[in-house]
Amino acid sequence: MADIHPLAAIRYPQSEQTPLISPPYDVLSTADKQRLLAQNPHNIVAVDLPHVPPKNAGPAEAYEHAARTLTAWLQQGVLQRDSAPALYPYQQTYTYDGKTYQRRGLFCRVRLEEFGPQGTIHPHEQTFSGPKEDRLMLMRATNANLSPVFGLYDDAANVVTGKLFAAVGGSGPVASAKLPSQDGQSQVTSELWKITDPQVIASVQSLMREKHVYIADGHHRYGTCLNYRAEIAKKQGAGLPQDHGANFALFVLIAMQDPGLIVLPTHRVAANLTGFSIAAFLQAAAGKLKCVSDELPGMDIDSLEKRLPEFGLHAMGIYVPKSDHVVVVQPVEEDPLGKIGNDPMLADKSGPWRQLDVAILQHLIFDRIVAPAFAQGKTMQWAFPHVAHEVREMCQSGQYQAGFVLQSTPLESVRQLCNANELMPQKSTFFYPKLATGMVLNSLS
Repeated sequence: MADIHPLAAIRYPQSEQTPLISPPYDVLSTADKQRLLAQNPHNIVAVDLPHVPPKNAGPAEAYEHAARTLTAWLQQGVLQRDSAPALYPYQQTYTYDGKTYQRRGLFCRVRLEEFGPQGTIHPHEQTFSGPKEDRLMLMRATNANLSPVFGLYDDAANVVTGKLFAAVGGSGPVASAKLPSQDGQSQVTSELWKITDPQVIASVQSLMREKHVYIADGHHRYGTCLNYRAEIAKKQGAGLPQDHGANFALFVLIAMQDPGLIVLPTHRVAANLTGFSIAAFLQAAAGKLKCVSDELPGMDIDSLEKRLPEFGLHAMGIYVPKSDHVVVVQPVEEDPLGKIGNDPMLADKSGPWRQLDVAILQHLIFDRIVAPAFAQGKTMQWAFPHVAHEVREMCQSGQYQAGFVLQSTPLESVRQLCNANELMPQKSTFFYPKLATGMVLNSLS
């Protein structure tokens, strides 16, 4: 069962928090951090992003400075701790492709579980090890969750969200803020409410006990919480009390059926390739892939991304910066990975896993077409842009020789594979927009 609990959150006291909050740490650069701090020196990045880039652990002093800053802000009243435990309904309003959405959920604490077939908290994709080191050093120093894990749960009738926002009624939010959208084309408005009514809290807890939680974003943060709990328990030399703060992680929970929940693709760009062209790629892919479009100008890559489903199952765009053109290809076989034998990486994979576009890209296109024909013994390197025009821009910079534009992973595939305890490849999904950081902090002390 999903065991959720209220928390007495650490929050900024201002109702208007635009200058104080930030996007998640893992999408920010040094320039982004400097810009946010120039806007307001009390922006949460001063604590949540002590080392850039956070893909690897930084010097100990960086994390110690973050902890001193957090302590000073609490002493000065820059941040304040709420007097009573609460659940925090959370709404994000945003525009994508000309349509306005509202995504609703709640901030809460969720009791930690180890991953496994008997558990009710499930990862959905593989992760990189470096960011866990950075987050663990920050958690040790601050004894706090500074940004939430993004979790999904199954609720076809949206009963949990309905109950929360019915309890909010017509009251205004206790905090609101605006951040630029990931593509920079619009703004995302985040609004926060607070519910302290014990009956409402108990009712939501009861409803959530029937649910499984699927981690949409924040696998590193969740893994860090597990490692932190193990460290604290080892130091104490005994099992932690049930109510110890280290037994919980800060989450934003959103129903899979929420009308504002959309999943966008994560694309790929590849480096260390030689002689890559559309003609050479199609020749190397003969018998495995078929071309299903004309060569299209690179400037049309954004519109092509939206049209990819029209080309059919597993259709994806191949972009070449040298000619500034893109084509759409599709596997010849309906189950292309099922035709590959003697590969230990695929031996235990289910049919639904083999149907993932990201799996087909990695194990058919990269491993069996691109690497043999164009890597010439070098190790391929990748980056993961979220927006199609970024694929073109990154390739045009000269660092990458090819781009791969994907369709989004269906939400049902996420749930199906989570329930089967199968992990998707890294960067399989992009739940849009990102959650805001800084509206709710959770002390682990």
